Amino acid sequence: MDIRKVFWVAALLAGAATTASAQDREGTWDVGFTLFDTSGESMAGQSGAALDVDGDLGWGFTTSYNITNRLAIGGDFLWLSPDYKATQVIDNTFPIADTTVSVDAELDVATLHLKGTFNFLEGDFTPFVEAGGGWTRVDSNIADGPPTTGCWWDPWWGYVCTNFYDTYAETQTSWAYSVGLRWDASADFVVRASYGVWEVDTNRSEDFESDVLRLEFGWRF
Repeated sequence: MDIRKVFWVAALLAGAATTASAQDREGTWDVGFTLFDTSGESMAGQSGAALDVDGDLGWGFTTSYNITNRLAIGGDFLWLSPDYKATQVIDNTFPIADTTVSVDAELDVATLHLKGTFNFLEGDFTPFVEAGGGWTRVDSNIADGPPTTGCWWDPWWGYVCTNFYDTYAETQTSWAYSVGLRWDASADFVVRASYGVWEVDTNRSEDFESDVLRLEFGWRF
């Protein structure tokens, strides 16, 4: 995402916005929940491997401390479970040609971000820019080995045995940038809408990048 575009858009919004009766934000907390929609993305891996991730609707919790009416710091805790299709390349011994295998499954994705927010205006209605970074945990839900069997006595079902699988999972550094609008609807209720980009560092292929549309509802105290 070109960060210069974010600031240009925010500047245009600031010029168009009108200031309502000011609610003093300084020294208060915003705590709420968020819904967000991510775009589908494709990634090219090594030796012909590929990954296609569907767009998905996610949810989470958000909190911020308003240092001043314009500047805030906080954090996001986000979850989503997009469907995906992975193309794996099986490395066969020469002269047998490599073969490809397609896997359809669902990712479990959890993100923890620390963030900073700048509001362009001090009033109830203001454009803002936001940037943050942290960690994203991605679980492929594909077993990485044979199962482990566990057995126990259950008070209802009696003697029970089941298989447990470890899956391919990894925690990576991630970043988010956004521009949006904030409305302090009352002294204790906040609504925010934003557009941004979420990036995850994969270390082994091109970074994963997704567009994010987000709506937040929060309470200030």
